Amino acid sequence: MSLYLGIDIGGTNTELGVVNERGQVVSSQTLSTTRYGADYESYITALADLIKQISASPDLEGEVIGIGVGAPNANYFSGCVEQAVNLPWTKTTPIVADLEARTGLPVVLDNDANASALGEHSYGVARGLDHFVEITLGTGVGSGIYADGRLIRGYQGKAGELGHMAVGEPDQLCGCGRYGCLEASVAAPAVARRAVRLKKLCLEQGMWSELCDIPDEELTSKTVAEVALATGDSLARQVFDETGEVLGRALAQFACFSAPQAFILFGGVARCGDLLLQPVRKAFDKEVLHIYRGSIEILLSSLPKGQAAVLGAASLARERNLSYDSTRDLRLLSTLWH
Repeated sequence: MSLYLGIDIGGTNTELGVVNERGQVVSSQTLSTTRYGADYESYITALADLIKQISASPDLEGEVIGIGVGAPNANYFSGCVEQAVNLPWTKTTPIVADLEARTGLPVVLDNDANASALGEHSYGVARGLDHFVEITLGTGVGSGIYADGRLIRGYQGKAGELGHMAVGEPDQLCGCGRYGCLEASVAAPAVARRAVRLKKLCLEQGMWSELCDIPDEELTSKTVAEVALATGDSLARQVFDETGEVLGRALAQFACFSAPQAFILFGGVARCGDLLLQPVRKAFDKEVLHIYRGSIEILLSSLPKGQAAVLGAASLARERNLSYDSTRDLRLLSTLWH
């Protein structure tokens, strides 16, 4: 059985998982990304050693035939992570070349949002869809665009930065230095800021909410969702109503450029389910251009929590292998024809 090794490089930890053709993670390991600080050479050597160890395990029922790596600021075409601000090293690092030289296995690299979209297409709710957009809602907002049966990477591999389109609240400053980016309005830190703002208004008006008992620094998208789901607190629900309204309006705009079959919401903020999904759908239905109305679904990711990033990375290697097999078959047919 062919196996693929998925690697998700995060700012704190690097997760590795061996994935089979059924989309099951059959073996996993974790490597500290921060342990080596800015010493990239020590990190990549430790990662390669762990790859060789996990690939050689006698417990695996099959052979690891390729490696997929998802990372922030990764460039599919250059094979490099380019000046990632959330990783311990900030220089451009040739991940693909370094891992291939150390492991002898083919390696493919892409940014984590694209990897998530491919994982959804291979193993998740997007199986069978040729046109969809995956929106990742976490510390930031990323997106992977699937159109006409393939992932759109664009010139230099940087397509899909929908989180930095100015379709959010115009007065919100984004981490990129611009105002109005969607990321600044619907990412996890934005949800927390909205909760703090609404809580302050609530107290000023002499009203009370479950959120009033939580210190500002502990108000996160997760804690607000927990309060809303556990108690039905109206203020906590309002936080997600406002967040969903902004996101729904943005998706209505995004529909115009790719006419997808579905938008798929992925990541920590999306895990609150209908709490976010209902206001998103309501705003989308209200704002979407009439020619798209009724033809575009808004869905939640079906990738399992804790394995999604690794499955996405493994799907990069799987896609490359399938593409290679198709090219090889075409060359063989051409040879036979002539």
